[in-house]
Amino acid sequence: MGGKRVRIHTNFKPNKCCKRSFVGDVDDRISQLPDDILVDILSRLSLNEAGRTSVLSSRWTNLWKHTPYLNFDLGQTVLDKLYGQRKLFKREKRKYVKWVNSVTRSHKSLTLKEFKIRFALDKSARKAITRWLEFAFSRQVESLELDIKNNGDTSTNYCFPIELLIASKLQPPSDSVCIDHPRMLVDFKSLKELSFRSVQVGDAAIEFFLHNCLLLEKLIVHHSEKISKLEICGSSLKLKHLEIVYCFGLKSLKVSAPSLTSLKVTSLDGLLLENVPMLVDASVSCNDDSISIEHLFSLLSCCVSQLQTLCLALTRRNFRQEVNELFELPKMPKLKKLVIVYLARGYENLIRLASFIRASPYLVEFVLKGCK
Repeated sequence: MGGKRVRIHTNFKPNKCCKRSFVGDVDDRISQLPDDILVDILSRLSLNEAGRTSVLSSRWTNLWKHTPYLNFDLGQTVLDKLYGQRKLFKREKRKYVKWVNSVTRSHKSLTLKEFKIRFALDKSARKAITRWLEFAFSRQVESLELDIKNNGDTSTNYCFPIELLIASKLQPPSDSVCIDHPRMLVDFKSLKELSFRSVQVGDAAIEFFLHNCLLLEKLIVHHSEKISKLEICGSSLKLKHLEIVYCFGLKSLKVSAPSLTSLKVTSLDGLLLENVPMLVDASVSCNDDSISIEHLFSLLSCCVSQLQTLCLALTRRNFRQEVNELFELPKMPKLKKLVIVYLARGYENLIRLASFIRASPYLVEFVLKGCK
């Protein structure tokens, strides 16, 4: 192998340990860097790690407060330890809210690249969550993720306040706005990625973001029961990635987005796809016994020939009917990866899989996942 040769000068000698210093010395090369470079370095650390650098010297005291990345994700391991421990959970929830409040109050950057909340919060933290959203939008946030783990109890979900949209610069303020603290000047124009998980957000709010956030490329909504009839349409939409998952109140979803490349849905009721010429990655669920495989592919008819990755979640259905359907699957000439999440028993699954593979002559990767 032809590697690059490195010339080592014979007069090079490393500094002795006794002459090294870490802070305030001329050999402390890192502290001599410009502030913007130091902030960029701190942005690559976790918030806790970045905050600890404030004790190094007076030069470092406030540098971490200028990071444009605020990720308040403690990790799934921490959340798992709290599950089922009511007293510990309440104590940790108070600590989490206090932590986020402290950081947002002292933060100094005028703009945010990322703002992420991920913790098991409920309606009791409503005021704090609303203030955090206002803070993020007032800093022209580019990527916002609000992930509130609720263990399936949607009755305690935080409801996204429509008042925030009315109070924005994009629409004139209204006398009916009911925000019980001094209002920040929010701005959604810089938003590129928006994710709501276990947040009750409705059709009007989603469509507002779509039509007023002209840079929006990624939209994720999980576990919201307020979505009913949603239209994601527009020739000027920049949207590339869309997920509408486990929104059990959804009755219809119309998608017409010329830049869309990735789609994930778990309800096929009222699904209508139009003008999605760039769609190459689709993940759909067919968990309703009233929906046949044939109907599923008819919903994907406008894009099935261009798909490169397809993930299907299927449930057990009548054996004979499935065999007839699967032998008539449409060809997927560009499909490279097929993922099937499948619930079946006995030998009928082999017949299913053979039909899918025959419909994908250029398949490179096949993944089979079992579900309980």
